[in-house]
Amino acid sequence: MENAPHHNDREGLQRADTTSAVLPGTSPSQSTASRPRLWFVDNLRILLISLVVLHHTAATYSGIPAWYYTEKPTSGVVALGLTVFLLVNQAWFMGAFFLLSGYFTPGAYDRKGPRAFLRDRLIRLGVPLVVFYFLLNPILYAGFYGSGSPLDFYLHTIGSGPLWFVLALLVLDGSYAALRLATRKRPARSRTPQPPTYPMVIGFVLVLALTTYVLRIAIPVGFTVPVIGFPSSAYLPQYVSFFVLGTVAYRRGWFHAITARMGRVGLGMAIGATLVFLPLALAGRWEGHGTLSSLCYALWDSTFAVGIVLALLTCFRRRLDTQGPLRRYLSAHVFTVYVIHAFVVTAAGYALSVLDLPTLVKFAIAAVVVLPVCFTLAGPIRRLPGVRHVL
Repeated sequence: MENAPHHNDREGLQRADTTSAVLPGTSPSQSTASRPRLWFVDNLRILLISLVVLHHTAATYSGIPAWYYTEKPTSGVVALGLTVFLLVNQAWFMGAFFLLSGYFTPGAYDRKGPRAFLRDRLIRLGVPLVVFYFLLNPILYAGFYGSGSPLDFYLHTIGSGPLWFVLALLVLDGSYAALRLATRKRPARSRTPQPPTYPMVIGFVLVLALTTYVLRIAIPVGFTVPVIGFPSSAYLPQYVSFFVLGTVAYRRGWFHAITARMGRVGLGMAIGATLVFLPLALAGRWEGHGTLSSLCYALWDSTFAVGIVLALLTCFRRRLDTQGPLRRYLSAHVFTVYVIHAFVVTAAGYALSVLDLPTLVKFAIAAVVVLPVCFTLAGPIRRLPGVRHVL
């Protein structure tokens, strides 16, 4: 499943200040001095990081060997429910992070310039990635150490883990900077904010679905890229296109221009695709390999991802565009939670393993405990000397 390392494999989020690119953990504020602070984006990121934590908590108890600690479910119905939860999450929530990261990237580049922009990305993304890759990921696998050489064990457990997303953002940010440098002599064009049209939305969904379907002929869902540990390569078209879409949305003011009606249409798209395409997909070999079921699955997750993002952006902009002290704290610590949550989720799994309880009860306890613990720990961790400059 997405974000999760496999036992035999090594495995957004950019930090956003007032002008920098957005990570699942930092505050996207305003992208330029003339733009209002996007409180609704801050609040949407709180929802997304909460889903990331719950996603990996569900992976612990789903029976799928896709996390640092897993248990065999005591109920087939519960295992099915958790698997559906994982599949639905995977269909859209990391794509949403890439979209938000792409949205705030142009403002960061414009203000800082190429050199400062890349230096900032290397510090805020590269440092956590290197520390996790070479130190924290092997520690998380310590429960699997048995006989054999400690060096061999270490070499087989280094990896990016959940921070594969940070690695992907580094590549995308570097690509964006290279493109801007290559086109720096092209005159800038000002655009009046206008919402995307319905033909544009439908065309984007169809192209994304077809590209995803073709890629999954060779790289089916569940395939993990070795060495770098990229666990969701089958979703690369979504991640890259959503990041690019975010940069376009910034220039055209789409986050503010998308109408409430388009948000409702997006919700209808997500529901309709789930009712029509998902059952057809799950009736066959949906993971890839060029099957008809795989095409239906690509149509489902592409339509669902676009539709649910449209619905959430308009809903949060309309109803959740303010913050009090609690939401400000939560949004300021999203990236820290992203970096540390694997330890909290894994520790909770080991701690609850001593209790003889049904899987659903364990998942419920872990879900209630893990999320607040992650946010509670994030504050003191960010106050450690030097850490705040990175997280």
